Amino acid sequence: MSKLIEFKNADLVPVGNFLAQAKLKGKASRGRTKLIKLLEDKNKEYNEDREEIRDPYFAKDDEGKSIVKDDKYVLKDETKADDLNKELIDLANENSKIEFTEYSEKFKALYEALNNYDYELSNADAVLYDLVLDQLENNFEKEGK
Repeated sequence: MSKLIEFKNADLVPVGNFLAQAKLKGKASRGRTKLIKLLEDKNKEYNEDREEIRDPYFAKDDEGKSIVKDDKYVLKDETKADDLNKELIDLANENSKIEFTEYSEKFKALYEALNNYDYELSNADAVLYDLVLDQLENNFEKEGK
């Protein structure tokens, strides 16, 4: 049976950052490292998709490079800014699916370590913790741990 977790594109980096600072050891830490690598791969795809969406909206110089003025890309048509922003928001809200069957044992150890996490979490970390745990629970609660 295939194991799958999913996160919104906009959550890929925050989830990876949260996991990177979590105090874990052993197999759980190895599971975390595998998940961070998979998140990085998905984030790379997300950034490529962002560039693909943005590129047609930007003005180009004679060499075909996007023009930057005051640290911002120059739009070909300022009236299209809302269209661009909508497309980027839609992309950020799309789910990235991560298949992890081959790492199932390590991810289960990560799930168990996070489920028994003794450290206090606040604000954004608490939200990210909940997000990660929900995704792992969806896979491991079904099989009765």
